[in-house]
Formats: sequence, structure tokens, C-alpha cells
Amino acid sequence: MQLTIEALTGPTFAPFGEIIQRPAQASTASGPGWQWWGETTLLAGDGRPFGIGYLQLQPVGLRFDWAERHMRSQELLVPIGGDCVVYVGPPEFPDEPARLPSLERFRAFRVQEGQAVLLHPEVWHGAPLAIDSPLNVVVLLFEQTGSVDTSVVRFVETPVELDRIDG
Repeated sequence: MQLTIEALTGPTFAPFGEIIQRPAQASTASGPGWQWWGETTLLAGDGRPFGIGYLQLQPVGLRFDWAERHMRSQELLVPIGGDCVVYVGPPEFPDEPARLPSLERFRAFRVQEGQAVLLHPEVWHGAPLAIDSPLNVVVLLFEQTGSVDTSVVRFVETPVELDRIDG
């Protein structure tokens, strides 16, 4: 199967989460050498503290053969040092956390440096993919999400290939 990597826009990404980037409106505060936009989006809490993860990416090909989801937790992905591709699948089958939607229902988005994505609970996803060069991604999740709120499905026999994009 093959997917085309799409430009990241609010309407196209809305079913999966929110885009976080410099807002179009004037900053709420500024000073010499800085501008601030407070609370551009909110990360919902459920009583657990947040954990901050650090993900190092190397370009190894634009394909994926696994996906995971968190039924109760949002996940914030912030690329640092370059652009990456985030693949996502719809939050279908909420009563069956390990049931993967059809791979044809997945989409892939280019997240540019300076943007971030906040994934909704139940959205299928995996580690972002480096496009051309190594980069890092800061990941924000609730504490112990990986051990208490994660379903992983592997499909190594039917990997998804991503079409290369320009720009």
C-alpha cells in the first residue's frame, strides 16, 4: 500500500488533532528580541503528571509497519532541527483498543520545524519519520502512558510506503 504525504493544514489534520504553530494574530506580549503567544491550545489533563520524552530520528525510508494508540491520552510531537512526517489513522473502534482501521484510512503529514501536532486520544500513529536528515522530536505524554494506555499493532507483511514530497 502507498500513501501520499500531505501538507499539514488545520482542516486536513482536524480529525486527528491540532496544529500548534505561530499564530496569525498579534502576539499577546513582547519585548526586545521576543514575542509571546500564550495558550495557543490546551492540553487536557486527567490527574496524571506529564512526562517529556526525547526522540532521536534518522532517515531510514518513508515507510511504516506498525501503529499505536492511547485511548485516554493526547500526545504532543514537537520536531526540533528539521521537518518530519507524522502518520495517523482515524480513532475508529473505541470499544476495541487493539483493532486497527484499514490501512487505506491512514494519512501522512509533513510537520515543518516550527510546527507541532497534538494528537487526539484514540488516534493511531507511530514514531515520526525523518525525511532527509537526522532530527529530534520532543514528545509530551501523561506519565506511564506507554505501560498503561498503549495498544500496538504490527503489520510487517503489509508495510505502508509513503510517496516522496517536495518542499
